[in-house]
Amino acid sequence: MFSIKYLKRGYNDVLNILFPRFCLSCDKVLHHNEHDICHRCLSGLQLTGFDYRSNNPVYEKLSAIVNIESATALFLFDKSGVVQKLIHNLKYNNQPEIGVFFANSSIDYLSNPGFFNGVDYIIPVPLHPKKQRKRGYNQMTEFGKNLEKIFKVPYSEKILFRHIHTESQTKKDALQRRENVKNAFRVVKPGKYTGKHFVIIDDVITTGATVEACAETILNNITQAKVSILALTMVL
Repeated sequence: MFSIKYLKRGYNDVLNILFPRFCLSCDKVLHHNEHDICHRCLSGLQLTGFDYRSNNPVYEKLSAIVNIESATALFLFDKSGVVQKLIHNLKYNNQPEIGVFFANSSIDYLSNPGFFNGVDYIIPVPLHPKKQRKRGYNQMTEFGKNLEKIFKVPYSEKILFRHIHTESQTKKDALQRRENVKNAFRVVKPGKYTGKHFVIIDDVITTGATVEACAETILNNITQAKVSILALTMVL
């Protein structure tokens, strides 16, 4: 007599044949025991394991420029690797489910040290309206919304606004990047958020110029504000 377990497995196998699910990284068909990303690609992901207060590259890089409370990145960025493909698909191929995957991946990593303890809002690095209309979405939206569900901290895209349409940062050095995003952001209704603690989320930290500009805008315009930084990946 077949057990419920085997009936469910058979049912899932049929579903996989009729409606195959594909790896978000390599596009290969997922097996019944794989979710979102195949086991091979998962093995290519490397959690940073950074401490959040001190002695980690993200905090040291950013705190040297701007007064932040804490900072971390979930995964190390490897050019031509699994993370690079995920970030590319998230940003340019409209695959918001990748943001959901990253949020779920953060549960154990961010829960133990209580990264979101005392945080009032999660906000993304905003896109300029012109760029967001062209792309159709902010790649950080699903990541932020799912962090809100997991950690019970409000996610908002209405606090920080990008009012200057800047050039791409890709081919610029650290100094040029900082100059490119200088004064590019503003806070909407700053008086409403006095004393609040914000976590700014971004996809990749390289020089950190963009999140630094966001953090400085908040700290310079909101009385007694606090800022932390959370990135999906970091380039070492």
